[in-house]
Amino acid sequence: MRLKERKYDVLISQSTNDFFSIIKKQTKTFFIITDTNIAKLHLKYLVNLFRQRGYNVKTAVITAGEDGKSIRNLSYLYDKALEAGIDRKSCAIALGGGVVSDTAGFFAATYMRGIDFIQIPTTLLAMTDSSIGGKTAINITNGKNIAGVFYQPKLVWINISFLESLPERQIRNGLAEIIKYAFIFDYKFYNYLANLFENEIISSKDFDYMIYKSCSYKAKVVEQDEKETNGLRAVLNFGHTYAHALETATHYKNFLHGEAVAIGMLFAAQLSLKLKLCKQETYNKVKKY
Repeated sequence: MRLKERKYDVLISQSTNDFFSIIKKQTKTFFIITDTNIAKLHLKYLVNLFRQRGYNVKTAVITAGEDGKSIRNLSYLYDKALEAGIDRKSCAIALGGGVVSDTAGFFAATYMRGIDFIQIPTTLLAMTDSSIGGKTAINITNGKNIAGVFYQPKLVWINISFLESLPERQIRNGLAEIIKYAFIFDYKFYNYLANLFENEIISSKDFDYMIYKSCSYKAKVVEQDEKETNGLRAVLNFGHTYAHALETATHYKNFLHGEAVAIGMLFAAQLSLKLKLCKQETYNKVKKY
């Protein structure tokens, strides 16, 4: 990712050596933030990886699900970090999906006026969307992502081995964001996905390719409009206006984010068709997938 002020790596690799070769000069103290679900699956593994290499590691666990993106959990992270001796030279790590990514990023941006942080996404949606681009936020009672800040990570490590622990619903949840990129940017990528879904078999190479393509598309947009000041980055919000309204109206209980985005894309396509802004063929393709 090349931004005006700096750049950072998006590493797609299952190799821990690749990861540690990049962060070896980062710091000696890391503050790993995860949620109650991911903590059971991956926290011990990651903590051991760091400690085996001589790093000082502290941890904090927030509530899983959209309830984790709250002022209460953010306040908990501030207190936990201070108790653990986390200072400006420390580095936070977001280990989890979009909720952890958004909350940990907001924490890092505001704790002691900003400390470094690394994204280690564990869901397909986070690997292709929320871990890239620097958007951080928490929810308030009447709206999603109302309090937030643009704050870029120092590194994003995408390791698809984390996907092995995901249920099918979470995989489909992430695929919705991947399809979004195909609709926005690349008809060839759409055809690739269509063939893949018809066969109903997705290999590790397919996941690597889909994640790489999605990250590449998002990076190109963010590099040109990091903070949504010229309107270009808004193109990434296809389906999101209705999705956020749907999530808020249902109190984040009925739909995963990708599911809401899928409905939102269909709604946007239907509205565009009625306003004669798209063809019937386009609407049919959105409806099919």
